[in-house]
This record gives sequence, C-alpha cells and structure tokens, in this order.
Amino acid sequence: MDLAILGSGAAFSATGFNAGYLVDAGLLLDCGAPVTGLLPKMGRSVGDLETLVISHLHGDHVLNLPVLIATRLVQHPDLPPLRLIGPRGTQEHVAELGRLTFGPEFWDELVAANGPRIEEWEDGRSSRLGGYQLTAYEVAHSERLHCLAFSVESQGVSLGYSGDTTYCDGIRRLARSVQYLLCECTGWSAPAPIHLWRDEVEELMKEAPSTRFILTHLGERRPVPGALLASDGLRLTLRPGAPD
Repeated sequence: MDLAILGSGAAFSATGFNAGYLVDAGLLLDCGAPVTGLLPKMGRSVGDLETLVISHLHGDHVLNLPVLIATRLVQHPDLPPLRLIGPRGTQEHVAELGRLTFGPEFWDELVAANGPRIEEWEDGRSSRLGGYQLTAYEVAHSERLHCLAFSVESQGVSLGYSGDTTYCDGIRRLARSVQYLLCECTGWSAPAPIHLWRDEVEELMKEAPSTRFILTHLGERRPVPGALLASDGLRLTLRPGAPD
C-alpha cells in the first residue's frame, strides 16, 4: 500500500497544507489540501481517483472538495461517478460548498448527471471499496459535528486515519486494530482543545505498541520518539512491517 501526504498541517499552523492523504492512486482521505494541483506533481491525476473519504466537515478537511469534484467532471466526464463517503451531513454540506464556490446554476447542472455518489456512514459500518476494506469509527472532536476515523485494509496491510479527535474510545479502538496509524498531533507543549496533543499520542502509542504511528495535522514539527512525522510530499510504502 502506497501512502502520499498531500497536507500535514493543522488548520492554523504553517507546517504544511491542510489535510489530504492519497492511498495508492485511487483513494483520497480528506480534501483540505489543494489536491488538483498537487496530484500531478506526484505523477497522479484526478482521473485516477475513485473514492473520497471525509472524516468530518471542518473547512481544513473539505474546502477543496468542490474544485476536485468539478475538475474531475470537466476533465474526465466519461468516468464512473466518484464514491464519496463521509459522516452525517455530508450530502448537504457538499452541495452548499459547491454552490458557494461555483454558483448554484453551474454546480447543480455539473453534478446532475454524473456527480459523486455520496454515502453518510455511522460508527462500525464497513464495506468493500474496490481492493480496500473500509471501516468507520466514531470519534469525539466537535460537539456540533459527526466525526469519523477510518481503517483501510488491503493485501495484508491495515492503515488507520484518525481524522480530528480527542483521546476517546473510538481512536483507542482504531489504534489497536491497525498496523499503521495516520494520527493527528495538533498540540505539543499543552493540551489542545478538541484535538490530540503529544502526551495523549504517546499514551496511545503505549496502548498500541505494535502499531506504527505517522503523526500529522501538526501544529508544530517536533520529534516524538517512536513515531514518524508526516510532511507535505512524503511518500511511504506500507508493508506488514516498518515503512520504507
């Protein structure tokens, strides 16, 4: 399984673009990063994407969705519709973002025939997506939003993605269930409201000693012993062992 980091920065930090993670060529986790401009630099195209997975509806995770959806529809009109999976409220939110970005008439006409097929998932839902098994874990992040973390499994490799979360039951279950965890670490010297911070990440690492942690959504770039720090443009090959 190949993992490319498109954006590793927290919402208001200067450490990198906002959230975006490409699994192989066809599966995108969150879309806060300027995906349409970054994919070609990695030898990829929006036409390669088949599935988008959204953890929650904060802007640093979804604001580039309308541009990505529209670009794929304009450049590759004959491709099958994207499968877009997210938490409760995704359908309405994507429509609002698209109309705000491009205007209601253009957006509604653009997506009418071949727009993304949106599914709103709940905790515990699992489905086969092409060559991947995707499973949702509800996590506690914002009281106003339904927030999910996910595991992605393929060919004996399991990758977890925390989305944004506090130290809660959902992220603890996910951490113990995967070989690799793409885990947010927003705070460093003190607890970060509605996010994980370094001490909590280190506690998670103790609870899941066989899981390799890849830290992202970074407020700062500081080392955490035993974990790998993500950076924009980083590419990893994940196997049932340590990343290359």
